Amino acid sequence: MSIGVHTTSRNETKYLTYFALGWFVVNCLQAAFLNLEGDEAYYWQLSKNLDWSYFDHPPMVTVLIRLGELLGHGPVFTRLGTVLITTCSILIMYKALPDALKNVRWFILICAATLILNVYSFITTPDAPLLFFASLFLLSYKYFLDKNTLSNTLLMAVAITGMFYSKYHGILLVIFVVLSNLRLLLNKHFWLVVLLTTLFFLPHIYWQYTHDWPSLRFHLNERLAKHYRINYTTDYLLGQLLVFGPFISLLFYATCYKIKIQNKLLRAHAFVFAGTLIFFLISSLKNTVEAHWTLIGTPSFIVLFLWLLNNGTPKYQRIFKKLAIANIALILLARILFFIPHSPFLLIKNYYPFFYGKEWAKTVYSKVGDTPILFENSYVLPSLYMYYNEGAQAIGYNTKSYRKTNFNLQDDCIFSGQNLYYYKGGNAEAPSHTYIDTKYAPGTLLPLKHYTCINALKITPSDIPSTLKANSTYAVTLTIENKADHDIQLYNPLQVDYAFFIAKYDYINSTEDYVIPGITFQANEKKQIHIQLKTPENPGKYKILFSIKNGILPGNFASAFYPVKVE
Repeated sequence: MSIGVHTTSRNETKYLTYFALGWFVVNCLQAAFLNLEGDEAYYWQLSKNLDWSYFDHPPMVTVLIRLGELLGHGPVFTRLGTVLITTCSILIMYKALPDALKNVRWFILICAATLILNVYSFITTPDAPLLFFASLFLLSYKYFLDKNTLSNTLLMAVAITGMFYSKYHGILLVIFVVLSNLRLLLNKHFWLVVLLTTLFFLPHIYWQYTHDWPSLRFHLNERLAKHYRINYTTDYLLGQLLVFGPFISLLFYATCYKIKIQNKLLRAHAFVFAGTLIFFLISSLKNTVEAHWTLIGTPSFIVLFLWLLNNGTPKYQRIFKKLAIANIALILLARILFFIPHSPFLLIKNYYPFFYGKEWAKTVYSKVGDTPILFENSYVLPSLYMYYNEGAQAIGYNTKSYRKTNFNLQDDCIFSGQNLYYYKGGNAEAPSHTYIDTKYAPGTLLPLKHYTCINALKITPSDIPSTLKANSTYAVTLTIENKADHDIQLYNPLQVDYAFFIAKYDYINSTEDYVIPGITFQANEKKQIHIQLKTPENPGKYKILFSIKNGILPGNFASAFYPVKVE
Protein backbone atom coordinates (compact mmCIF):
# COMPACT_ATOMS: atom_id res chain seq x y z
CA MET A 1 0.00 0.00 0.00
CA SER A 2 1.36 3.43 -0.87
CA ILE A 3 2.26 5.52 2.13
CA GLY A 4 0.69 8.59 0.53
CA VAL A 5 -2.81 7.04 0.41
CA HIS A 6 -5.18 8.38 3.04
CA THR A 7 -6.11 5.52 5.36
CA THR A 8 -9.57 4.66 6.59
CA SER A 9 -10.72 5.61 10.05
CA ARG A 10 -10.32 2.00 11.23
CA ASN A 11 -6.77 1.78 9.91
CA GLU A 12 -5.94 5.16 11.41
CA THR A 13 -7.07 3.94 14.80
CA LYS A 14 -5.18 0.66 14.49
CA TYR A 15 -1.87 2.16 13.33
CA LEU A 16 -2.03 5.03 15.80
CA THR A 17 -2.81 2.67 18.69
CA TYR A 18 0.10 0.39 17.82
CA PHE A 19 2.43 3.36 17.51
CA ALA A 20 1.31 4.84 20.84
CA LEU A 21 1.77 1.51 22.62
CA GLY A 22 5.21 1.06 21.08
CA TRP A 23 6.12 4.63 22.01
CA PHE A 24 5.07 4.01 25.61
CA VAL A 25 6.96 0.72 25.96
CA VAL A 26 10.19 1.97 24.35
CA ASN A 27 10.25 5.07 26.52
CA CYS A 28 9.47 3.12 29.68
CA LEU A 29 12.50 0.95 28.94
CA GLN A 30 14.64 4.01 28.25
CA ALA A 31 13.41 5.62 31.47
CA ALA A 32 14.08 2.51 33.54
CA PHE A 33 17.65 1.82 32.45
CA LEU A 34 19.07 5.33 32.19
CA ASN A 35 20.01 7.24 35.33
CA LEU A 36 18.77 10.76 35.90
CA GLU A 37 20.06 13.95 34.32
CA GLY A 38 20.75 16.83 36.72
CA ASP A 39 17.65 18.91 35.95
CA GLU A 40 15.45 15.85 36.45
CA ALA A 41 16.90 15.36 39.92
CA TYR A 42 16.24 19.04 40.70
CA TYR A 43 12.57 18.69 39.76
CA TRP A 44 12.40 15.50 41.82
CA GLN A 45 13.78 17.41 44.79
CA LEU A 46 11.09 20.07 44.30
CA SER A 47 8.40 17.39 44.11
CA LYS A 48 9.14 16.33 47.69
CA ASN A 49 7.29 19.48 48.79
CA LEU A 50 4.42 20.11 46.39
CA ASP A 51 3.43 23.75 46.12
CA TRP A 52 1.64 26.10 43.73
CA SER A 53 4.95 27.41 42.41
CA TYR A 54 8.71 27.35 42.84
CA PHE A 55 11.42 29.91 42.32
CA ASP A 56 12.15 29.35 38.64
CA HIS A 57 9.34 27.08 37.41
CA PRO A 58 5.61 26.42 37.83
CA PRO A 59 4.67 23.14 39.53
CA MET A 60 3.22 20.83 36.86
CA VAL A 61 6.36 18.72 36.36
CA THR A 62 6.60 18.08 40.10
CA VAL A 63 3.02 16.77 40.11
CA LEU A 64 3.92 14.29 37.37
CA ILE A 65 6.96 13.12 39.33
CA ARG A 66 5.00 12.74 42.55
CA LEU A 67 2.32 10.68 40.79
CA GLY A 68 4.92 8.33 39.31
CA GLU A 69 6.73 7.94 42.61
CA LEU A 70 3.55 6.80 44.34
CA LEU A 71 4.52 3.43 42.84
CA GLY A 72 8.15 3.50 44.03
CA HIS A 73 11.46 5.36 43.82
CA GLY A 74 13.81 5.06 40.88
CA PRO A 75 14.29 6.45 37.37
CA VAL A 76 11.34 4.61 35.82
CA PHE A 77 8.94 5.90 38.49
CA THR A 78 10.36 9.42 38.44
CA ARG A 79 9.79 9.52 34.67
CA LEU A 80 6.59 7.49 34.43
CA GLY A 81 4.29 10.52 34.41
CA THR A 82 6.34 12.05 31.59
CA VAL A 83 6.21 8.87 29.48
CA LEU A 84 2.46 8.63 29.95
CA ILE A 85 1.72 12.28 29.22
CA THR A 86 3.91 12.42 26.09
CA THR A 87 2.22 9.29 24.76
CA CYS A 88 -1.10 11.07 25.24
CA SER A 89 0.39 14.12 23.50
CA ILE A 90 0.97 12.04 20.36
CA LEU A 91 -2.69 11.01 20.29
CA ILE A 92 -3.94 14.55 20.95
CA MET A 93 -1.68 16.04 18.27
CA TYR A 94 -3.17 13.66 15.73
CA LYS A 95 -6.70 14.50 16.85
CA ALA A 96 -5.88 18.22 16.54
CA LEU A 97 -4.73 17.98 12.92
CA PRO A 98 -6.80 19.72 10.27
CA ASP A 99 -9.07 16.99 8.94
CA ALA A 100 -7.75 17.34 5.39
CA LEU A 101 -4.21 16.57 6.60
CA LYS A 102 -4.96 13.42 8.60
CA ASN A 103 -2.65 10.84 7.13
CA VAL A 104 -1.67 8.55 9.97
CA ARG A 105 1.38 7.03 8.25
CA TRP A 106 2.94 10.36 7.40
CA PHE A 107 2.13 11.52 10.92
CA ILE A 108 3.83 8.52 12.53
CA LEU A 109 6.93 8.96 10.38
CA ILE A 110 7.25 12.63 11.29
CA CYS A 111 6.81 11.95 15.02
CA ALA A 112 9.28 9.08 15.04
CA ALA A 113 11.83 11.12 13.08
CA THR A 114 11.60 14.33 15.14
CA LEU A 115 14.46 14.35 17.63
CA ILE A 116 12.94 16.73 20.18
CA LEU A 117 9.85 14.54 20.55
CA ASN A 118 12.01 11.49 21.23
CA VAL A 119 14.21 13.23 23.79
CA TYR A 120 11.36 14.70 25.82
CA SER A 121 9.31 11.54 25.63
CA PHE A 122 11.05 10.27 28.79
CA ILE A 123 13.38 13.01 30.09
CA THR A 124 11.38 14.60 32.89
CA THR A 125 11.36 18.39 32.64
CA PRO A 126 8.57 21.01 32.40
CA ASP A 127 8.68 20.62 28.62
CA ALA A 128 6.72 17.35 28.68
CA PRO A 129 3.56 18.75 30.32
CA LEU A 130 3.97 21.93 28.26
CA LEU A 131 3.82 19.86 25.06
CA PHE A 132 0.76 18.00 26.34
CA PHE A 133 -1.21 21.13 27.19
CA ALA A 134 -0.01 22.92 24.04
CA SER A 135 -1.40 20.02 21.99
CA LEU A 136 -4.62 20.16 23.98
CA PHE A 137 -4.83 23.92 23.41
CA LEU A 138 -4.50 23.50 19.65
CA LEU A 139 -7.17 20.80 19.72
CA SER A 140 -9.47 23.08 21.72
CA TYR A 141 -8.82 25.91 19.24
CA LYS A 142 -9.82 23.60 16.38
CA TYR A 143 -13.09 22.87 18.20
CA PHE A 144 -13.50 26.55 19.11
CA LEU A 145 -13.30 27.60 15.46
CA ASP A 146 -16.07 25.14 14.69
CA LYS A 147 -18.39 26.01 17.59
CA ASN A 148 -18.17 28.48 20.47
CA THR A 149 -19.78 26.14 22.96
CA LEU A 150 -19.35 26.27 26.73
CA SER A 151 -17.56 22.89 26.71
CA ASN A 152 -15.07 24.08 24.06
CA THR A 153 -14.54 27.29 26.00
CA LEU A 154 -13.85 25.36 29.20
CA LEU A 155 -11.49 22.96 27.40
CA MET A 156 -9.48 25.88 26.04
CA ALA A 157 -9.27 27.52 29.47
CA VAL A 158 -8.04 24.25 31.04
CA ALA A 159 -5.45 23.82 28.29
CA ILE A 160 -4.10 27.36 28.64
CA THR A 161 -4.00 27.06 32.42
CA GLY A 162 -2.12 23.78 32.08
CA MET A 163 0.44 25.45 29.83
CA PHE A 164 0.92 28.26 32.35
CA TYR A 165 1.35 25.75 35.19
CA SER A 166 3.92 23.89 33.07
CA LYS A 167 6.22 26.62 31.76
CA TYR A 168 5.81 30.37 31.49
CA HIS A 169 6.56 30.68 27.81
CA GLY A 170 3.39 28.73 27.09
CA ILE A 171 1.89 32.21 26.80
CA LEU A 172 3.67 32.55 23.45
CA LEU A 173 1.33 29.97 21.96
CA VAL A 174 -1.71 31.97 23.01
CA ILE A 175 -0.24 35.23 21.71
CA PHE A 176 0.59 33.80 18.30
CA VAL A 177 -2.84 32.18 17.90
CA VAL A 178 -4.53 35.50 18.77
CA LEU A 179 -2.26 37.34 16.30
CA SER A 180 -3.32 34.88 13.61
CA ASN A 181 -6.99 35.64 14.27
CA LEU A 182 -7.52 39.10 15.80
CA ARG A 183 -11.28 38.66 15.61
CA LEU A 184 -10.93 36.53 18.74
CA LEU A 185 -10.62 39.80 20.64
CA LEU A 186 -14.23 40.56 19.68
CA ASN A 187 -15.49 37.13 20.75
CA LYS A 188 -17.22 37.02 24.17
CA HIS A 189 -16.40 33.33 24.54
CA PHE A 190 -12.70 34.11 24.16
CA TRP A 191 -12.94 36.62 27.01
CA LEU A 192 -14.66 33.95 29.06
CA VAL A 193 -11.58 31.81 28.40
CA VAL A 194 -9.42 34.66 29.71
CA LEU A 195 -11.58 34.99 32.83
CA LEU A 196 -11.58 31.25 33.57
CA THR A 197 -7.84 30.95 33.00
CA THR A 198 -7.23 33.82 35.39
CA LEU A 199 -9.40 32.17 38.05
CA PHE A 200 -7.65 28.81 37.61
CA PHE A 201 -4.25 30.50 37.83
CA LEU A 202 -5.00 32.52 40.98
CA PRO A 203 -3.37 30.03 43.41
CA HIS A 204 -0.10 30.43 41.53
CA ILE A 205 -0.41 34.22 41.49
CA TYR A 206 -1.16 34.24 45.23
CA TRP A 207 1.92 32.09 45.92
CA GLN A 208 4.04 34.55 43.96
CA TYR A 209 2.52 37.46 45.92
CA THR A 210 3.17 35.87 49.31
CA HIS A 211 6.79 35.09 48.33
CA ASP A 212 7.52 38.61 46.98
CA TRP A 213 7.19 37.64 43.29
CA PRO A 214 10.46 35.66 43.05
CA SER A 215 9.84 34.22 39.56
CA LEU A 216 8.81 37.57 38.10
CA ARG A 217 11.79 39.34 39.67
CA PHE A 218 14.17 36.64 38.46
CA HIS A 219 13.02 36.53 34.85
CA LEU A 220 12.55 40.29 34.41
CA ASN A 221 15.32 41.79 36.53
CA GLU A 222 17.65 39.30 38.17
CA ARG A 223 18.40 37.07 35.19
CA LEU A 224 21.48 38.95 34.05
CA ALA A 225 22.44 38.77 30.40
CA LYS A 226 25.89 37.66 29.36
CA HIS A 227 28.13 39.62 27.02
CA TYR A 228 26.78 38.80 23.56
CA ARG A 229 28.72 36.40 21.38
CA ILE A 230 27.79 35.48 17.82
CA ASN A 231 27.70 31.79 18.72
CA TYR A 232 24.56 32.42 20.83
CA THR A 233 22.72 32.97 17.55
CA THR A 234 24.56 30.47 15.37
CA ASP A 235 24.18 27.74 18.00
CA TYR A 236 20.46 28.48 18.17
CA LEU A 237 20.05 28.27 14.39
CA LEU A 238 22.01 25.02 14.22
CA GLY A 239 19.97 23.68 17.12
CA GLN A 240 16.74 24.23 15.22
CA LEU A 241 18.07 22.08 12.40
CA LEU A 242 18.88 19.31 14.86
CA VAL A 243 15.85 19.30 17.16
CA PHE A 244 13.35 19.07 14.29
CA GLY A 245 15.46 16.66 12.27
CA PRO A 246 18.23 16.75 11.43
CA PHE A 247 17.56 15.42 7.93
CA ILE A 248 13.82 16.03 7.60
CA SER A 249 14.18 19.59 8.92
CA LEU A 250 16.45 20.46 5.99
CA LEU A 251 13.73 19.32 3.61
CA PHE A 252 11.09 21.22 5.55
CA TYR A 253 12.98 24.53 5.72
CA ALA A 254 13.92 24.27 2.04
CA THR A 255 10.29 23.93 0.95
CA CYS A 256 8.14 25.59 3.63
CA TYR A 257 7.78 28.73 1.49
CA LYS A 258 5.38 26.71 -0.70
CA ILE A 259 2.78 26.40 2.07
CA LYS A 260 -0.47 28.16 1.19
CA ILE A 261 -2.64 29.28 4.09
CA GLN A 262 -6.13 27.97 3.36
CA ASN A 263 -8.03 28.45 6.63
CA LYS A 264 -7.81 29.93 10.12
CA LEU A 265 -6.49 26.74 11.71
CA LEU A 266 -3.60 26.39 9.28
CA ARG A 267 -2.90 30.10 9.67
CA ALA A 268 -2.65 29.63 13.45
CA HIS A 269 -0.11 26.84 13.02
CA ALA A 270 1.97 28.98 10.66
CA PHE A 271 1.96 31.85 13.17
CA VAL A 272 2.85 29.54 16.08
CA PHE A 273 5.78 27.86 14.34
CA ALA A 274 7.25 30.95 12.70
CA GLY A 275 6.54 33.14 15.73
CA THR A 276 8.22 30.71 18.14
CA LEU A 277 11.37 30.47 16.03
CA ILE A 278 11.57 34.24 15.50
CA PHE A 279 10.94 35.04 19.17
CA PHE A 280 13.81 32.85 20.36
CA LEU A 281 16.02 34.03 17.50
CA ILE A 282 15.62 37.57 18.82
CA SER A 283 16.25 36.29 22.36
CA SER A 284 19.55 34.81 21.20
CA LEU A 285 20.77 38.36 20.47
CA LYS A 286 20.78 38.96 24.23
CA ASN A 287 21.61 35.64 25.86
CA THR A 288 22.00 31.92 25.31
CA VAL A 289 18.87 30.10 24.15
CA GLU A 290 18.39 26.39 24.72
CA ALA A 291 17.47 24.61 21.49
CA HIS A 292 14.59 22.70 23.10
CA TRP A 293 12.74 25.87 24.12
CA THR A 294 11.04 25.77 20.71
CA LEU A 295 9.33 22.49 21.64
CA ILE A 296 5.96 24.31 21.74
CA GLY A 297 6.25 24.71 17.97
CA THR A 298 6.39 20.93 17.41
CA PRO A 299 2.65 20.30 16.82
CA SER A 300 2.61 23.12 14.27
CA PHE A 301 5.79 21.79 12.63
CA ILE A 302 4.00 18.48 12.13
CA VAL A 303 0.89 20.17 10.69
CA LEU A 304 2.88 22.30 8.23
CA PHE A 305 5.00 19.34 7.17
CA LEU A 306 1.88 17.27 6.56
CA TRP A 307 0.58 20.02 4.28
CA LEU A 308 3.80 19.84 2.26
CA LEU A 309 3.55 16.05 2.03
CA ASN A 310 -0.14 15.94 1.15
CA ASN A 311 0.37 18.58 -1.54
CA GLY A 312 3.80 17.40 -2.64
CA THR A 313 4.80 15.36 -5.65
CA PRO A 314 5.47 11.62 -5.37
CA LYS A 315 9.20 12.44 -5.68
CA TYR A 316 8.97 14.84 -2.71
CA GLN A 317 7.21 12.15 -0.67
CA ARG A 318 9.86 9.54 -1.56
CA ILE A 319 12.65 11.91 -0.52
CA PHE A 320 10.90 12.58 2.79
CA LYS A 321 10.41 8.88 3.44
CA LYS A 322 14.12 8.15 2.93
CA LEU A 323 15.20 11.08 5.12
CA ALA A 324 12.70 10.12 7.84
CA ILE A 325 13.96 6.54 7.91
CA ALA A 326 17.55 7.82 8.17
CA ASN A 327 16.50 10.10 11.05
CA ILE A 328 14.74 7.25 12.85
CA ALA A 329 17.79 5.02 12.42
CA LEU A 330 20.04 7.68 13.98
CA ILE A 331 17.63 8.18 16.88
CA LEU A 332 17.40 4.46 17.55
CA LEU A 333 21.18 4.18 17.40
CA ALA A 334 21.51 7.00 19.93
CA ARG A 335 18.99 5.33 22.23
CA ILE A 336 20.93 2.05 22.04
CA LEU A 337 24.29 3.73 22.66
CA PHE A 338 23.06 4.89 26.06
CA PHE A 339 22.97 1.24 27.13
CA ILE A 340 26.28 0.05 25.66
CA PRO A 341 29.38 -0.14 27.91
CA HIS A 342 32.20 2.16 26.75
CA SER A 343 29.75 4.06 24.55
CA PRO A 344 31.07 7.20 22.80
CA PHE A 345 28.46 9.11 24.80
CA LEU A 346 30.63 8.56 27.89
CA LEU A 347 33.02 11.13 26.42
CA ILE A 348 30.39 13.89 26.33
CA LYS A 349 30.50 15.92 29.57
CA ASN A 350 26.86 16.97 29.33
CA TYR A 351 25.95 13.28 29.61
CA TYR A 352 28.13 12.57 32.67
CA PRO A 353 25.17 12.65 35.13
CA PHE A 354 23.53 9.77 33.23
CA PHE A 355 26.60 7.56 33.56
CA TYR A 356 28.54 8.80 36.59
CA GLY A 357 26.06 10.75 38.74
CA LYS A 358 25.02 7.81 40.92
CA GLU A 359 28.62 6.70 41.50
CA TRP A 360 29.57 10.27 42.49
CA ALA A 361 26.65 10.56 44.93
CA LYS A 362 27.51 7.24 46.59
CA THR A 363 31.19 8.21 46.85
CA VAL A 364 30.39 11.51 48.59
CA TYR A 365 27.98 9.82 50.98
CA SER A 366 30.63 7.26 51.92
CA LYS A 367 32.81 10.15 53.12
CA VAL A 368 30.25 12.15 55.11
CA GLY A 369 27.60 9.67 56.21
CA ASP A 370 24.52 11.44 57.58
CA THR A 371 26.22 14.84 57.95
CA PRO A 372 24.35 17.44 55.83
CA ILE A 373 26.17 19.11 52.92
CA LEU A 374 26.02 22.61 51.43
CA PHE A 375 26.88 22.46 47.73
CA GLU A 376 28.38 25.62 46.26
CA ASN A 377 26.76 27.11 43.15
CA SER A 378 24.75 24.12 41.99
CA TYR A 379 21.13 23.08 42.05
CA VAL A 380 22.05 19.79 40.36
CA LEU A 381 24.57 18.36 42.84
CA PRO A 382 22.45 18.56 46.02
CA SER A 383 19.51 17.13 44.07
CA LEU A 384 21.45 14.17 42.65
CA TYR A 385 23.06 13.57 46.04
CA MET A 386 19.70 13.30 47.81
CA TYR A 387 18.13 11.32 44.96
CA TYR A 388 20.64 8.49 45.20
CA ASN A 389 21.06 8.54 48.99
CA GLU A 390 17.76 8.04 50.76
CA GLY A 391 17.45 10.22 53.84
CA ALA A 392 20.55 12.30 53.05
CA GLN A 393 20.28 16.06 53.66
CA ALA A 394 21.72 18.72 51.37
CA ILE A 395 21.07 22.23 50.13
CA GLY A 396 22.47 24.50 47.44
CA TYR A 397 24.42 27.58 48.54
CA ASN A 398 24.43 30.12 45.73
CA THR A 399 27.05 32.85 45.64
CA LYS A 400 26.93 35.99 43.53
CA SER A 401 29.11 34.17 40.98
CA TYR A 402 26.14 31.93 40.18
CA ARG A 403 22.39 32.65 40.23
CA LYS A 404 19.37 32.12 42.45
CA THR A 405 17.51 28.80 42.49
CA ASN A 406 14.71 27.35 44.59
CA PHE A 407 17.31 26.53 47.25
CA ASN A 408 17.37 30.28 48.01
CA LEU A 409 13.75 30.00 49.14
CA GLN A 410 14.26 26.93 51.29
CA ASP A 411 14.66 27.18 55.05
CA ASP A 412 18.34 26.56 55.75
CA CYS A 413 17.64 27.03 59.47
CA ILE A 414 16.97 23.29 59.70
CA PHE A 415 20.79 23.12 59.79
CA SER A 416 21.22 25.95 62.31
CA GLY A 417 24.05 25.26 64.76
CA GLN A 418 24.92 21.93 63.15
CA ASN A 419 28.31 20.82 61.85
CA LEU A 420 28.13 20.51 58.07
CA TYR A 421 30.31 19.93 55.05
CA TYR A 422 30.75 22.51 52.30
CA TYR A 423 31.27 21.01 48.83
CA LYS A 424 33.04 23.14 46.24
CA GLY A 425 35.11 22.61 43.12
CA GLY A 426 38.89 22.41 43.28
CA ASN A 427 41.49 20.35 45.11
CA ALA A 428 41.89 19.99 48.87
CA GLU A 429 44.03 22.77 50.35
CA ALA A 430 44.32 21.58 53.96
CA PRO A 431 44.51 18.26 55.86
CA SER A 432 40.96 18.78 57.12
CA HIS A 433 39.67 18.88 53.53
CA THR A 434 38.53 15.75 51.70
CA TYR A 435 38.98 15.57 47.94
CA ILE A 436 36.35 13.64 45.94
CA ASP A 437 38.21 12.30 42.92
CA THR A 438 35.41 11.19 40.59
CA LYS A 439 34.81 11.42 36.85
CA TYR A 440 31.73 13.55 37.43
CA ALA A 441 31.78 16.70 39.61
CA PRO A 442 35.12 16.23 41.41
CA GLY A 443 35.45 18.59 44.35
CA THR A 444 36.44 19.14 47.95
CA LEU A 445 34.56 18.71 51.22
CA LEU A 446 35.33 21.41 53.78
CA PRO A 447 34.11 21.08 57.39
CA LEU A 448 31.78 23.82 58.68
CA LYS A 449 31.36 24.27 62.43
CA HIS A 450 28.03 25.48 63.84
CA TYR A 451 26.32 26.70 60.69
CA THR A 452 24.51 30.05 60.80
CA CYS A 453 21.44 30.09 58.55
CA ILE A 454 21.07 33.19 56.36
CA ASN A 455 18.44 32.55 53.66
CA ALA A 456 15.82 34.48 55.63
CA LEU A 457 18.05 37.55 56.09
CA LYS A 458 17.27 40.15 53.44
CA ILE A 459 18.93 43.50 52.73
CA THR A 460 17.16 46.66 51.58
CA PRO A 461 19.25 49.77 50.84
CA SER A 462 18.18 53.38 51.06
CA ASP A 463 19.72 56.60 49.80
CA ILE A 464 21.02 55.14 46.51
CA PRO A 465 20.62 57.69 43.68
CA SER A 466 19.70 56.30 40.27
CA THR A 467 22.68 58.14 38.79
CA LEU A 468 26.11 57.96 40.43
CA LYS A 469 29.44 59.56 39.71
CA ALA A 470 32.30 57.29 38.70
CA ASN A 471 35.02 56.56 41.26
CA SER A 472 33.07 58.23 44.07
CA THR A 473 31.87 57.26 47.53
CA TYR A 474 28.29 57.47 48.83
CA ALA A 475 26.96 56.94 52.35
CA VAL A 476 24.24 54.27 52.22
CA THR A 477 22.05 52.84 54.96
CA LEU A 478 21.23 49.12 54.77
CA THR A 479 18.27 47.56 56.55
CA ILE A 480 18.77 43.86 57.28
CA GLU A 481 15.55 42.04 58.14
CA ASN A 482 14.91 38.55 59.42
CA LYS A 483 11.97 37.46 57.24
CA ALA A 484 11.54 34.22 59.20
CA ASP A 485 8.93 33.77 61.90
CA HIS A 486 11.57 32.43 64.30
CA ASP A 487 14.79 33.74 65.86
CA ILE A 488 18.13 33.16 64.14
CA GLN A 489 21.21 32.51 66.25
CA LEU A 490 24.42 33.98 64.78
CA TYR A 491 26.92 31.24 65.53
CA ASN A 492 29.41 32.87 63.18
CA PRO A 493 29.99 36.61 62.62
CA LEU A 494 28.17 37.77 59.48
CA GLN A 495 29.41 40.46 57.13
CA VAL A 496 27.90 42.47 54.28
CA ASP A 497 29.54 43.25 50.97
CA TYR A 498 28.26 44.45 47.60
CA ALA A 499 29.02 44.17 43.89
CA PHE A 500 28.39 46.23 40.74
CA PHE A 501 27.27 43.85 38.00
CA ILE A 502 28.00 44.64 34.36
CA ALA A 503 26.73 41.31 33.01
CA LYS A 504 26.30 37.77 34.21
CA TYR A 505 29.55 36.54 35.87
CA ASP A 506 31.06 39.99 35.31
CA TYR A 507 31.04 42.21 38.37
CA ILE A 508 33.19 44.52 40.50
CA ASN A 509 33.19 43.43 44.12
CA SER A 510 33.58 45.74 47.12
CA THR A 511 36.97 45.79 48.80
CA GLU A 512 35.51 46.33 52.28
CA ASP A 513 33.18 44.20 54.40
CA TYR A 514 30.78 45.45 57.07
CA VAL A 515 30.01 43.43 60.21
CA ILE A 516 26.38 42.80 61.18
CA PRO A 517 26.08 43.55 64.93
CA GLY A 518 24.61 41.23 67.55
CA ILE A 519 24.49 37.51 68.18
CA THR A 520 20.82 36.92 67.37
CA PHE A 521 18.18 38.06 64.93
CA GLN A 522 14.75 37.91 66.46
CA ALA A 523 11.79 36.95 64.30
CA ASN A 524 10.97 39.81 61.88
CA GLU A 525 13.64 41.99 63.50
CA LYS A 526 15.30 44.74 61.46
CA LYS A 527 18.83 46.01 61.96
CA GLN A 528 20.52 48.93 60.24
CA ILE A 529 24.15 49.38 59.29
CA HIS A 530 25.87 52.23 57.46
CA ILE A 531 28.31 51.59 54.64
CA GLN A 532 30.40 53.55 52.18
CA LEU A 533 29.40 52.61 48.63
CA LYS A 534 32.35 53.08 46.26
CA THR A 535 31.41 53.30 42.58
CA PRO A 536 33.38 51.80 39.67
CA GLU A 537 35.94 53.85 37.77
CA ASN A 538 34.34 53.19 34.39
CA PRO A 539 30.98 54.77 33.46
CA GLY A 540 28.15 52.56 32.35
CA LYS A 541 24.91 50.85 33.36
CA TYR A 542 25.23 48.54 36.37
CA LYS A 543 23.12 46.56 38.80
CA ILE A 544 24.05 46.60 42.49
CA LEU A 545 23.68 43.46 44.61
CA PHE A 546 24.17 43.32 48.39
CA SER A 547 25.37 40.06 49.92
CA ILE A 548 25.91 38.40 53.30
CA LYS A 549 29.20 36.61 53.88
CA ASN A 550 28.96 33.72 56.30
CA GLY A 551 32.37 32.72 57.63
CA ILE A 552 34.26 30.98 54.83
CA LEU A 553 31.14 31.09 52.64
CA PRO A 554 31.26 33.81 49.93
CA GLY A 555 28.57 36.47 49.59
CA ASN A 556 25.09 35.30 48.59
CA PHE A 557 21.98 36.95 47.08
CA ALA A 558 20.67 38.88 50.09
CA SER A 559 19.05 41.74 48.16
CA ALA A 560 17.32 42.49 44.91
CA PHE A 561 19.32 43.91 42.01
CA TYR A 562 19.26 47.72 41.91
CA PRO A 563 19.91 49.32 38.49
CA VAL A 564 22.09 52.43 38.51
CA LYS A 565 23.86 54.56 35.93
CA VAL A 566 27.47 55.51 36.61
CA GLU A 567 28.63 58.64 34.78
